[in-house]
Amino acid sequence: MLDDTLHEQLAGWVRPLVDLPVPDVRVLRRRARRRVMRRAAVAAAMTVVVAAAAVGISANLPSGRPAEEPAGGPPEGGISSWPAAPGTWTRGAWQPAGPLPAAGAAPSVAPYILIPRYEGVIQVRRVFTSVTTIATVPSPAGRYLAGVASAGDDRTFVVEAAIGGQRQNGIGYPMNPTAFAFYELRLGADGQPGPLRLLFTLPVRDVGSAGVDYFTISQDASMLAYPTSNGGFETISLATGQGRAWPPVDSGAVSPASLSWAGDRTLAFEWGAANNRHPPGIGIRVLEVAAPGNLLQASRLIVAYSRYCAAFGGCRDDPVIAPDGSAVIVPMAVCVRACAASEVMRAGVFTDSVVEYSTRTGQTIAYVASPVTSSFPGTLCEPVWTDPSGVQVVTSCGHPEWYDHGHVSRITAYMPMNGTNLLPFAWQPGSAGV
Repeated sequence: MLDDTLHEQLAGWVRPLVDLPVPDVRVLRRRARRRVMRRAAVAAAMTVVVAAAAVGISANLPSGRPAEEPAGGPPEGGISSWPAAPGTWTRGAWQPAGPLPAAGAAPSVAPYILIPRYEGVIQVRRVFTSVTTIATVPSPAGRYLAGVASAGDDRTFVVEAAIGGQRQNGIGYPMNPTAFAFYELRLGADGQPGPLRLLFTLPVRDVGSAGVDYFTISQDASMLAYPTSNGGFETISLATGQGRAWPPVDSGAVSPASLSWAGDRTLAFEWGAANNRHPPGIGIRVLEVAAPGNLLQASRLIVAYSRYCAAFGGCRDDPVIAPDGSAVIVPMAVCVRACAASEVMRAGVFTDSVVEYSTRTGQTIAYVASPVTSSFPGTLCEPVWTDPSGVQVVTSCGHPEWYDHGHVSRITAYMPMNGTNLLPFAWQPGSAGV
């Protein structure tokens, strides 16, 4: 269906208003929910960051450069020319993920999800069976498991843990950790987890004490990306220990929750306002990580911000790019009525849905979720799974739905929820946004 025809259909449901690319209270609330496991025990004000302590980790590749490079990026030559990535690396620990499911495969090919829980435990669940936990992964001694991302085979995961710091009364996420560790975790055919294999550690000076929320890995688990505190992000080859910093340009910023891989060379992200209220090219962009140039020079705009956000800040920022790179799946929000234009107070009635766009043309392919209308802050919509080509998509708009070659229907899936909104979990294809 043509792009303008689909927009006319949506206009029948809602009355779009102008966009306002400002920080979004609903997104901030969602980020707060994600961080609640990290800060549940923190009632007092944060203390001065503890000096980085020596961590006894066997490794061979030292931290090789500052966390930030010049905005122009490294010279041409591809990933093999990248400098050593930040952190301390365990040589030979990385192994590739298994094969992707076939194009057009149904969601049943990916039965397992991993859920980070309180007290540093990762739960394994069969997403289509029940809420029963079939296995748990405890934190290693002196560490606190907090984040998890999935590769494309639904069996290979990367888990992040905080090292050091102080825990109030011995519980909850530690304040002021000194470093962060990344482990590979693999599930057997029955969903049972194998041992954690240390890949690398990052000292707090390279990422800041807030940690590495929203990291994501590529389909083959060879690449990792994580947002940085300056409004950009870092891309790292887990296979070689090389990395490249992508600092922001033109006083814009990358939305931390928006990083999503296609293959191991293409990364989708949302570019938006920061110190500059109107940076060039805001919206969903696709980056070729081996290309020369800075963040905007090496990426191209796929979907302008105003096409998927017309809700006075009531928008999401967590797209999923199809593993073959052919489509990007984006939450859409428009204002129905009484939307406050204040940057401090949000109000009004919004309609949310999820839309799939072609990465080649930028045109709308389909609405892959039934639209939901609710008052602010309302029910939030987001894509949570896609087959390699984007013809099978699972979404959540208060309840799970399955888009199958143009048809949307309810589906039974036991994803972790807080009311009508999703809690953090990892599921193929490894979006950072959920």
